[in-house]
Amino acid sequence: MIARRSLLRAGAATAVAAGAVAAGLELSGEPGRTPSLASRSTVDTAAADELTSTFFATAFTEYYGSLATASDGDLWPVCWADDDNLYTANGDGTGFGTSSGTAAPEADIVVSRVTGTPETGLAGTRLAAGAEVANVWAAPVDYNRKPTGIACAGGVLYLAVQDLCTGPDADAFNDAPNASVSVSADHGRTWRKTTAPLFTHWTFTTIWFLDFGRDSAEAERALGQADGGYLYAYGLDGNWRDSYSGTVPSPVGVYLARVAPASVQDRSAWQFFTGLSGGRPAWGPIAARVPVLTDTRRLYRQLLLTSGSSAGPINLSVISQGGVVYNAPLRRYLYTSWTEYTFEFYEAPAPWGPWRLFFRHDAGGYPWFGAGGTCGGPKNGGYATTIPSKFISADGRAMWLQSNWWGSSAACGRTSYNLSLRKMTLAPYQRTAPANGSDARTNLARTGRGVVPVEKSAHYGHWQYYNDGDTTRSEDSWDNSRKSADWWGYLFEQAYQLNRVVYTTGTMFPDGGWFASGLTVQVRQVFHWTDVTGLRFTPAYPYTRAAGSGTSYTMTFDPVWGDGVRIIGVPGGSSTFTSIAELAVYYDG
Repeated sequence: MIARRSLLRAGAATAVAAGAVAAGLELSGEPGRTPSLASRSTVDTAAADELTSTFFATAFTEYYGSLATASDGDLWPVCWADDDNLYTANGDGTGFGTSSGTAAPEADIVVSRVTGTPETGLAGTRLAAGAEVANVWAAPVDYNRKPTGIACAGGVLYLAVQDLCTGPDADAFNDAPNASVSVSADHGRTWRKTTAPLFTHWTFTTIWFLDFGRDSAEAERALGQADGGYLYAYGLDGNWRDSYSGTVPSPVGVYLARVAPASVQDRSAWQFFTGLSGGRPAWGPIAARVPVLTDTRRLYRQLLLTSGSSAGPINLSVISQGGVVYNAPLRRYLYTSWTEYTFEFYEAPAPWGPWRLFFRHDAGGYPWFGAGGTCGGPKNGGYATTIPSKFISADGRAMWLQSNWWGSSAACGRTSYNLSLRKMTLAPYQRTAPANGSDARTNLARTGRGVVPVEKSAHYGHWQYYNDGDTTRSEDSWDNSRKSADWWGYLFEQAYQLNRVVYTTGTMFPDGGWFASGLTVQVRQVFHWTDVTGLRFTPAYPYTRAAGSGTSYTMTFDPVWGDGVRIIGVPGGSSTFTSIAELAVYYDG
């Protein structure tokens, strides 16, 4: 069974809109609130009960990189320049472009120009690479260059580069001791490097710039003339993500600095956020800095399969190298972070916060499925998550999320080891009165306004399976983790009256597919999940494999309103997962 499971049922994808707080979460110095008893999880789920951000009603992203480019490499921080092109840098690859009809040589860092849009097609041109771009300050035998952030202001490009450990063995990619910023006045063709690292000793050595739109033009409009003339940069200490081998502490805090563009290579010109004074940000030396966001959660504490293609790191911190973009239409700042298996997204009204978790997307443990594969996907997570400001819609609700995937599977299609995009949507929250329309018996899973899924894990990323009316297609929540809570449901942009759900089970497996105990229905009311009252099952749910494949269970309850609904309980079987073919939602009047 292990070989079959690792190929055919490995991984999962979750879109838990409006974020979730697990026990032990701390955001901007505020301790996380305790989840409700019915869905408390202490293993790896960040149980999605107490919601931190109340700005977005729903959020959703595709389960895989649906738009790949003809490029090679990872990381890909991007900026939107004055000439309307994107400029980007990748690590460990050839980037874009060819040389005399053959692939360009691989380098640890490559700078490229990208033209076009996702709708018209994207094309890239390789501009510079390796030592042309930046220096390696640590011992080259153990470290190489990695791009972490890029910005354009006044037609000049600013590229943050770190030294990242290359080994030996288990220490690879697990510490980043130095960082510098290179400058290009000719749109990436040539670069002025520093003569020494700007930041050392693992302090503020993973740097990315706040994306303020084309040529940073939104900075002054958002912050005013006095504050809008700076480059704003976020940074991590120690490493670019969880330090798997423990050579340095894993990052749990995000720090903010600013610097005048003309002085970016002058270490003494950098000012660090030291807190708020009279509601205004205060700036000072690096020794006085305080984090703008602290999140101490640890996810995926225990994997089911720990060898072969399903092996992976555990006990993961959630703060990593990503991006911060200013969504000008919504006047909101978005920080896109990640763990090895999840996306962790935060929002704030100002660059310095307060930052609030609003969206989680869980790709599950390995292996993932590439686009166009034959393993039932496509579905994959990724790392170095960013949202290019150029591709944000005029209303701020639609955008493209960039993330990379290094893995490969001949059986499961191509990887996303390139500049890879997936669609993402956001819906700001508005308090609404429950309104079901003239047909009270409409299945809200299919007709609800702005419906998006909310689940712990979706096996192949086919969330549409359980609201398409077809009970012959099945999803399950196997994600290579041992979990104590599992849920399937929906969030809406509109509040509705509810009093009945119909849950049709998916396939039962020898090691799971059913709920073991505590199955109930919850509704979301003003960002809190609440158990319904008067719950009745027809037929009675058996809490064993006898629940059966393709069996419908009607769950009625006292009429209640909500802008979200889900079934939730303890997953069964030795692999702790459940399955689903359909979840219909009704109000009978």
